[in-house]
Amino acid sequence: MKKPLDTTYKYDEHAMELNPNSDEYKQILERLATKGEFDVHTTKFKTSNAKKINGKYVYVPKNVLYKITRAVCKTILYVFRPLVNGLAFHLKIKGRKNLKGIKSAITISNHVHYLDILMNMQAVNKKNFYVIAANHNMKRGPVGYIFKACGVLPLSSSLDASINLNKTIKSILNKGGFVHMYAESALWFRYERSRPLKIGAFKIASENNVPVVPIVILFREKSKFEFFRRKKTITIQIGAPIYPDKNLTVREDAEQMKEKCQKYYNDTVCDFYGYDKTTYSIYKTPEKKSNKVLDIDANVSSINKDIER
Repeated sequence: MKKPLDTTYKYDEHAMELNPNSDEYKQILERLATKGEFDVHTTKFKTSNAKKINGKYVYVPKNVLYKITRAVCKTILYVFRPLVNGLAFHLKIKGRKNLKGIKSAITISNHVHYLDILMNMQAVNKKNFYVIAANHNMKRGPVGYIFKACGVLPLSSSLDASINLNKTIKSILNKGGFVHMYAESALWFRYERSRPLKIGAFKIASENNVPVVPIVILFREKSKFEFFRRKKTITIQIGAPIYPDKNLTVREDAEQMKEKCQKYYNDTVCDFYGYDKTTYSIYKTPEKKSNKVLDIDANVSSINKDIER
């Protein structure tokens, strides 16, 4: 008998055994969407080698070794991420001007590729960039230390660790940093529709009085000159920042920002893929107005799990 996956997350074990590029995998995503099960994990991950994240875990160490390792990792990422994103995905980034003048923020995006963190890093292009990730991404040993130095901040079911994480996020934002969160939660590989956003990222933004910057990762058809590519290429659309409203309670403010981000997300997906906005629904496969994939302009208007403990 196969040993069950050791995780507290919801997952579809059948989907995790499939090639995520297969039609069967895509059908499972459609089935999950119809049932409203948007935070179910559908891609493989290991928990046996994950580091235990508890109240003693230090998210951003202050020792010299960590600072040196982080500087080296940031330099390597800065050099190689454009190469990886350019060669592998022919990445296009639109709407970068929406980041101008922002000193610190929560950025959010859909979670649709194993390497989308590299895409988000390049899109935001800020020195102090951190990303909230599921705890199974933080491995034991040197690999985990390198991930930490690259800016990975793991979630945890531990109350003490969650309190420390919130303190760390506050410190990062106060020092002019950017924290990226996957507000949909689970990775749905190459999913070309929107999913409902969770409120955690927006509560953190409201509590720290920083804007939320929505980012949407989109898959465009290959050009006739890209006959050598097997899969679609990628466009990233950065939206205008959505600012907190100090006149509202944190909960009301978070809900309002979430609704604005969700609208931007839905509209961007519809505009890019040609879905009919009047009939579009996150719960069913949308029909396209035409087969032509639109390339939206940069001026389109306007973690993971909820970190509530």
